[in-house]
Amino acid sequence: MKPLSLDTTPETQRMHYQLMRHLPAWKRLTLAFELTQATRKLILADLRSRFPTASDDEIRQRFIARVLPREVVVRVYNFDPVAEGYRYR
Repeated sequence: MKPLSLDTTPETQRMHYQLMRHLPAWKRLTLAFELTQATRKLILADLRSRFPTASDDEIRQRFIARVLPREVVVRVYNFDPVAEGYRYR
């Protein structure tokens, strides 16, 4: 088994998978939602630190540009993150 992270041994990864398999589905789903929320908070904190004078709307657009593909942003949100200078992937 190839480790998901360079600092995780295969034995530790197997143990993690085993523990996760024994959790009820509702708990695994709760953990997934919590991880998603934590990631969202980290991205927003990073954007606010990089652009301290940005408005809430600009932070929202920068967040959208960071987490979604350009084509989706243009089609759904009607702005081009490349033209706005919001891309840094």
